[in-house]
Amino acid sequence: MARRGENIYKRKDGRWEGRYIKGRYSNGRIYYGYVYAKSFREIRESLSEKKRLYNNLIVVSDDRNETVAQLIHKWLSKELNRQVKASTYSSYKYKMERYILPYLGELPINRLTKTHLQQLIDQLTEKELSVTTIRTIVQIFKSAIKSSGLTNPFYDRLFQGLHYPFSIKKKIRALSEKEQALLEKEAQQSENGLPILLALHTGLRIGEISALKWQDINFEKKEITVTRTLQRIFNEQQSSQTVIHEGFVKSSASYRTVPLNEKILRLLKNKKRTSDYVVGRKGRYFEPRTLTYQFKKIINKLKLPMIHFHQLRHTFATRLLELGADIASVSSLLGHQSVKMTLDIYTDSLMAQRKKWVSRLK
Repeated sequence: MARRGENIYKRKDGRWEGRYIKGRYSNGRIYYGYVYAKSFREIRESLSEKKRLYNNLIVVSDDRNETVAQLIHKWLSKELNRQVKASTYSSYKYKMERYILPYLGELPINRLTKTHLQQLIDQLTEKELSVTTIRTIVQIFKSAIKSSGLTNPFYDRLFQGLHYPFSIKKKIRALSEKEQALLEKEAQQSENGLPILLALHTGLRIGEISALKWQDINFEKKEITVTRTLQRIFNEQQSSQTVIHEGFVKSSASYRTVPLNEKILRLLKNKKRTSDYVVGRKGRYFEPRTLTYQFKKIINKLKLPMIHFHQLRHTFATRLLELGADIASVSSLLGHQSVKMTLDIYTDSLMAQRKKWVSRLK
């Protein structure tokens, strides 16, 4: 056979033959696929298409018939549940079963390509999922693939160069001082207002407020120790159902001590205790869904614009920055894993401080 570059050969029977890498055996040895055509132009086009399809395979052998669904189920049942918290496991399991398996579940692992992943991203975009959610789904799937031992060059390239939809991250708005004053006045008069005041003056997340117990408060030192969070997660056996889960906070940085100002300290000292939980009642806690419902009732009564509970935490941080607090202290109080995370979120809030310092230049 006469060779004419690019793994293209002229056969004795007059046809052209093209050879491309179809995959690798478990020992790393390459195995090839072949295409045939009557002209060099045809074989070149056909070969280019095959190379495009197979270039991003993660295949390690031609006899691995395990499907994506089988790999994910094995990962969830035998590996992941020993590595992460119950809440994280529930979230990962739900995302895999809701968004990966319906699209890729029946696909053999050794036929998975970058084209499949890009199509998945496009389909999730059509469902109007946020870019952050789509990236998270793909990252979790990548972790599942990696856990199976597919760590060859094909795997490394599979998740590279994927195109995600463009989006501008929406900034969380802090309440104005007027809105905050109005909300605080109503919260102090309401029997369900304490969670609002805690969020505005401690920056605790809603799940951390739900899990807060009296034993976590040191009245002498005027401090709250944040160690737990309470949230509703998907049932491990039935993903369509949810259960209440109380566990440790989301990260080591979230495990923190938060000082109490005199306003919150006074409210807590005067509160009647009917439960081990600070915002509970009759021996029970109030889950985040209940706190959100109570919060919305107060917001609607005041006829304030649409405000989410999480904005109270954001308002706490913004007020501190406006008072001149350093970013490292604010980051620590919020339980962020890095100062960079805090800077990325509150860069606009720091503008007033920047203007003040720049204006002092002579």
